[in-house]
Amino acid sequence: MQTPNQEGFPNLDISGYMGMGSDLAASNLDNSRTVQFVDNLTLVKGAHSLKFGADVRHFLDEATTNNWPFGTISFTSDISGDAAAAYMLGYPYSVLSPEGVPITGARQWYWGVYTEDDWKVTNRLTLNLGLRYDLFVPPHDVNNVTRTLQFTPGQVPLLYPAPGQPLNPIWTVSHADFTPRLGFAYRLNDKTVVRGGYGMFYFGGQFDNLNIMQLNPPNGGSVQVINPTTNPVATIENPLPASLYPAIGPVGLPGDWNTVTVSANAAPNRFHPDTNVQDWNLQVSRQFHSNMLEVGYVGSKGTHVDSSMRNWNEAPPGPGDIQSRRPYPEYANIRREYFYGNTNYNSLQARFEHRFSAGLSYTAAYTWSHLFDDEYNTMNSGGCACQNARDLRPEYASSAFDQRHRLVMGFVWEVPFGKSLSGATALLARGWSLNGIITLTSGSPFDVNESFDSQNDDGLNEGQERPDLVPGVPMTVSNKNASMWFNPAAFTASVYHYGNSPRDPLVGPGRHVADLSVFKTFKMPYSEQHSLQIRAEFFNTFNTPQLNAPDSSLGDPAFGQVTSTAIDNREIQIALKYIF
Repeated sequence: MQTPNQEGFPNLDISGYMGMGSDLAASNLDNSRTVQFVDNLTLVKGAHSLKFGADVRHFLDEATTNNWPFGTISFTSDISGDAAAAYMLGYPYSVLSPEGVPITGARQWYWGVYTEDDWKVTNRLTLNLGLRYDLFVPPHDVNNVTRTLQFTPGQVPLLYPAPGQPLNPIWTVSHADFTPRLGFAYRLNDKTVVRGGYGMFYFGGQFDNLNIMQLNPPNGGSVQVINPTTNPVATIENPLPASLYPAIGPVGLPGDWNTVTVSANAAPNRFHPDTNVQDWNLQVSRQFHSNMLEVGYVGSKGTHVDSSMRNWNEAPPGPGDIQSRRPYPEYANIRREYFYGNTNYNSLQARFEHRFSAGLSYTAAYTWSHLFDDEYNTMNSGGCACQNARDLRPEYASSAFDQRHRLVMGFVWEVPFGKSLSGATALLARGWSLNGIITLTSGSPFDVNESFDSQNDDGLNEGQERPDLVPGVPMTVSNKNASMWFNPAAFTASVYHYGNSPRDPLVGPGRHVADLSVFKTFKMPYSEQHSLQIRAEFFNTFNTPQLNAPDSSLGDPAFGQVTSTAIDNREIQIALKYIF
């Protein structure tokens, strides 16, 4: 029997079409809070400015943690040849049962201490030397509902620990989070400065790991079933027929608890490395007249980045029944928490600034960059989306967040019109200002996948099922537009094998946006402290369409076409403000 907070409409996902439903539970409570103690001490001694500090925090996480509280019913083209037709017939391809609305009861301590020395070596050279130590104590589940799978060779994996028993600590603590900080500033002359730095950072925000695993039985748990493509059994009226459940279930568990999450190293040592990020930069700044130019190199590398593999128990591609071919046929989906993601970012960054003079100031910042990763997204923002969870080498590619070029320009101009006028005409003509921000960016890479399960491995709902490339047919088109952003003929279904289309092979539309504003302030004759401001703002001033990425699912009716825009059309705001 469901409580009122658990009642709602399931998500209806119709591939290639607009779906419907709700993915937010009515409760959506969040009573999380943090207790923090911070203290710092600064000691100046000669050319050294020494700093010491400590940061102690106690995190209390008490919030709803469901992903699909009302479940999901997915319609694809596998059964009828078109997802919309399958919806009209009432035959879903896959169904995910509701997860419920559990409330997290997680607690975690964090301890951090640091020391830093700002050392003025000479009147031209300053060094920044620092060292920090972080200790992220593994989170503690006060409700004792967090469970993972324990793998024993030759045996069916079992949920561990027993219901009501604590999994504390969930993994062993890392005591190696020492992070150096190095920086320098060298003044070549009165107008030229060279700066550089290197820093290492650790992040142990591990509540997501706990939040997901508390959805395992008996506290939560959901089941996913796959409908046969011929003689389908599941219908929209009866989306979870018992005949589609796995024929066998884990020892000691009801048969419908077959969708679980497992910690990456649940047994025997339960090692969980903290996310490590290294940042470095080298910049040269030069001032000339009222202008400043800065050019530099900025890089970053992430290691042990948290993510998850939703398809860790995916069957290998091939003919025949999916369930019996899974690595662990006693279960359907196993979502594996994964702590070994990598990112790599390198960029050239330049900034020009004309400081306010003669009624005009403007800035321009340009970045050329390249971002690689092998995960697509983090733990709770989509996960790895890898095609084959047991071979991540093909996943290392340009990131979906890569943006090769970005130019942003801004200006403030006090319009000089009307200086020779006087009287009422001057009151209306003088004192106008024009502001603007212009943003020009290239697009970001996107993946090409399939809207049907030609691999016959349940890859549609658990991971990323990619098509094959057609030999000799280019993916790109010479005059790409909204009706054909890439060449659909370059892709074909990957039948009973993993697709050879690479990850993120194409680049989506960029952004070309100009936002302008014009305003004038009238001083009130009875008081200098009172004024009236008239302001008009134009967003997307020239009404330039800003396109979303195209439909990239092979099998969708709009495959290769852009069907929506990323931002609104031109908007105009007019405001009158009285200032006193």
